[in-house]
Amino acid sequence: MIKTTLQNFDKNRSVKVDSLFFNSDGTIRKVIPTLRGVGITDALKKIDIDRYSQISNEGVSVAFLDTLNTFNGWKTILDKQNAWIQYNTVDFGNKKLKSVRVEALSQTGGILQIRIDKADGILLAEVKIPKGTGWNTVDTRLSKYQKGIHNLVVVLKDNNPVEVDWIRFVK
Repeated sequence: MIKTTLQNFDKNRSVKVDSLFFNSDGTIRKVIPTLRGVGITDALKKIDIDRYSQISNEGVSVAFLDTLNTFNGWKTILDKQNAWIQYNTVDFGNKKLKSVRVEALSQTGGILQIRIDKADGILLAEVKIPKGTGWNTVDTRLSKYQKGIHNLVVVLKDNNPVEVDWIRFVK
């Protein structure tokens, strides 16, 4: 019995860390716990947006990729128009990036907007996720590029649910 329980529990020795920010008077701002934690993420590496910093009030959830094998990780599900998820502190570098690559699934086909800094921030790309029952890697050219460190925001443009495994940018 103990062995089975431990096999299904993949969070042994997990630590949760978040950034501290200070007010101008030196007091510490209230810390709102996130799944993101601290650090800077390279835009050229896979970004697991399920480790979000903030999400919209409705239309976003996180679930196992495979409920039979929880060690495969998590996915983000956006299922309401204008639902969004934000992943803080992504380093887009200083050289222009050409495209965004998204590993996603949508049984009805859907459209994701990739934005920076906030849900109505600069639109980097609109990614059309094809209709299907399996995971697709979709590559879309960026319409804009912003160098430096920004928050990454993924917004569902329509009411067609989309599941996202990861996002990464390409030179």
